[in-house]
Amino acid sequence: MLYNRERALELMREHDVAAMIGTTLENVTYLTGHIGWAQRVYRARKSYGVITNNPDAGTDLIMNRADNTYYAAYGGHAENVYVWGGQANHIEPEGYEPHDEEMRRYRELHASGARHATLLDGLLAALKDRGITSGRIALDEEGCPDSLFATLKEKLPNCEFIPGSGLFLMTRLVKTADELDRLREAAQVNEDAIGKVFDFLHEGVSEREVAEVWRQEVARPGGMWHWFHFNSGPRGVFIFPPTDRKLEKGDGFMFDAGLFHKNYNADTGSCGSIGEPSARVQREWKGIDEGFHECLEVIKAGCTGNQIYQALVKGIQSRFPEFDAPFAGHTIGLEAREFPFILGPESKHNQPFYPTTSEIPLPVDSVINIEAPIGTFGLGGYQIEYSVVVKENGWEMLIPQDRSFRVIDA
Repeated sequence: MLYNRERALELMREHDVAAMIGTTLENVTYLTGHIGWAQRVYRARKSYGVITNNPDAGTDLIMNRADNTYYAAYGGHAENVYVWGGQANHIEPEGYEPHDEEMRRYRELHASGARHATLLDGLLAALKDRGITSGRIALDEEGCPDSLFATLKEKLPNCEFIPGSGLFLMTRLVKTADELDRLREAAQVNEDAIGKVFDFLHEGVSEREVAEVWRQEVARPGGMWHWFHFNSGPRGVFIFPPTDRKLEKGDGFMFDAGLFHKNYNADTGSCGSIGEPSARVQREWKGIDEGFHECLEVIKAGCTGNQIYQALVKGIQSRFPEFDAPFAGHTIGLEAREFPFILGPESKHNQPFYPTTSEIPLPVDSVINIEAPIGTFGLGGYQIEYSVVVKENGWEMLIPQDRSFRVIDA
C-alpha cells in the first residue's frame, strides 16, 4: 500500500478533517495505487482519490473510463472504484465470459462506467457511500477547476471545502515501505542507464548522442524521462541541454538526470573528464567531494534543510573557498520536489496545512537528494548527487550510487 494510512489519519484528526480528496495524478496514485495515462494527457479526463477519517475504511478511486485498461492491467489498492464518463464502444457477444483476470476486471470497470456520467457524479456517490455529508474536506486544489470547487460547495452545503494540497504533501513526507520500493526501482532504472552512459562515453562523441543512450536505456524497463542535462567543456558551467558539441580530450563533463517510473521520481547527477583532469580540477574536486561527505554527517531524523545546507557550504568552502550554492538538494517522491521543496535557507509559508516555515524536522523515512553543483565560466563545472533515506540516527543510501569523479580514457 502506497499511502501512509496512520499519518493521514493523524493529520486529519489534528486538523479536524473528515476527508481528503486527491485530484492530481500524484495524489491519486498515492491514495489508490492507480497508474494511468489519461490524466497526464487529457486535461478533462481526470481521476480523483478519496480517503476519509474512518480508520476502518479504505480509499476510493473515481476514475475516468479512459483508464479502465490501465487499472485492469496494473491494479491498485482502492477499496471502491467509481468509473465515470460512460462506456467505450465494445461489442459483447452473447454468452461471453472473460478468459483471464485482467479481462474480468476490465469488463467490470467497463460496465460500471454507465452509472456515473461525470466526475462530479462519481465523486458525490463516493462521498455519499462513505457518509460524508458534513465537516471539513481537504480538496487538493491543484487538480480541481474552480467551477467544480464551487459546485461541490453547492451540492454539499454542510461541508467546508478547503484547499488541501498542503495536507497531501505533509502526509507524503514520510514514505511507506511500498513507496521506498517504488523509489528504489525508479532510482535503479536511472542508475542502470547512467552505467550505460559511462560505458559509451569517449572522445569524439556528441552530447546529443550521449543523451540518446540514456533515453533508450531509461525506456527499456518502462521509465519516462523528465530531463537529461549533459554538458561538456565550458558548457558544464550549468545545466544546459545537450547539443551536437563533440567531447574533446581535456573536457570536463557533468550531467543531471531525472525520470519517473510508475509515477515515482528519480534524480541524480555526476561528473568527470575525457582524459586525465588538470591539477586544478583534481584539487577542486577533492574539496567538493570531502566537503560533501562531511555534510552527510548531519543528516538524521530531526535535522532541517537549512542545517544540511549550512553544513554543505561550510564543508566545501573550507576546502574550496570560491564554492557557493543556493541549496543543498531537495525532497523527492511522487513529485520531483516535495515539501519542503529544497534544502536551503529558511523560507516562510502562509498556506493551509503547511507549517509556517520550511525549517521542519525531517522525519524518519523521508527521502532527500543531496547535491552540490558548481561551475566556473570558461572552465565548466561539477555535480555530485545522492538519494538518501533519513533514519533515526543517520541515513542510508536509497540504492548504491558511485559518485566518484569519472576519468574516461582518451
